[in-house]
Amino acid sequence: MKNGPPRKTTDYVGEVTNTDIWSGFEIRPSDVFVCTPPKCGTTWTQTLVRMLITETADPGVYDNRVSPWLDCSFRDRVAQADDLSAQSHRRCIKTHTPLDGIVFSPNAQYLVVHRHPVDIHFSLRRHVENMKHDWLDYLFPDDLSEAFDMFLTRPASSKGTDDLTLRSIIHHFHSFWVYRDLPNIHFLHYAELSRDLPGQVARLARIMDIEIDPDLVKDIAEAGSFGSMKNNAIRLKQTPGFTSGFHDFAQLFSSGTSNKWEGKLTEQDMARYDACMSRLVSAEERLWLERGLAA
Repeated sequence: MKNGPPRKTTDYVGEVTNTDIWSGFEIRPSDVFVCTPPKCGTTWTQTLVRMLITETADPGVYDNRVSPWLDCSFRDRVAQADDLSAQSHRRCIKTHTPLDGIVFSPNAQYLVVHRHPVDIHFSLRRHVENMKHDWLDYLFPDDLSEAFDMFLTRPASSKGTDDLTLRSIIHHFHSFWVYRDLPNIHFLHYAELSRDLPGQVARLARIMDIEIDPDLVKDIAEAGSFGSMKNNAIRLKQTPGFTSGFHDFAQLFSSGTSNKWEGKLTEQDMARYDACMSRLVSAEERLWLERGLAA
C-alpha cells in the first residue's frame, strides 16, 4: 500500500465518460481531485474547495470551466486539459472514474466523496429526468421497483458513469478504500458534510494545507449551505448568456436530503438491497458507505 496504486489499468469509455485524456495529462503537486460517483456531492465539494483556494465565502467562485470534469466524453477533453494547463492558480479537478482508470500522483490530493447508495440511485433518477438528452433513460423505467432491481442486479460497467449501478458504486469505493491509509487519499461523506459543514470545511483546509481564520471557516460553511448553493445556481441560470449544457443547473440542488427512498421502495426492495450489500461489502464498509461513520 505504501507504494500507492498501480499505474492506470482500466479504460472507461461510454456516452458520458472517456478516460483517454489521463494518459497525456500533467498533474501538478498542488492539484486537488474531487473523485466521486455521480450525485454524491461533487459540485458541493468542488465549490468548498474553490472557496478555500480563493479564500472567498461565495459559492459563485465555482465555475465548471475553471474546475472541469476532466474525463467527460461529451465535452472537448483536450480543450479542457489545455485550459487547465493555462491556469496559474491551484487547480480543482473533477472525475467520476474509479482509481484504476485515472493517473495517481503521490503529491496531489484526492478527495473521495460518497453517499448512501440508495440516495445516489434516487438522486440520479431526478438528475436524468432533468437532462436534455436521453442517454441514461434506459436505467430508469417508470416502475420504481423495476428500476431499483436493475440498480441492484446490473454489473459494474467498463462504460464508467453510463451505468451507475450498486456494483459500480462499490467498485469506485473499493478502488480508493484499499489505499485509504495513503496520506493524500481522503474520504468524505455526504452525511458528514450535512451533519457538520464547518468541521468539514476546516478538515478540507487541513488537507489542502491552507491556514484559515476560524471566522472564514464559518463564512464558507454558511456560503456552502444547501440554500446558498441553490440560490447561487438560480442566480447563475438567470445571468445573460449563461448556458448549462445538458441539464438545468439549478436543479442540481433539487432537495439536498437523504433517505430519498422512504415511502417509495417496498420492504422487499430493501431486503434485496440488504442482501446485495451483505455480499458486496463488510459491515464496517457498509456503515461508512451509508452513514459516513467508522465502526
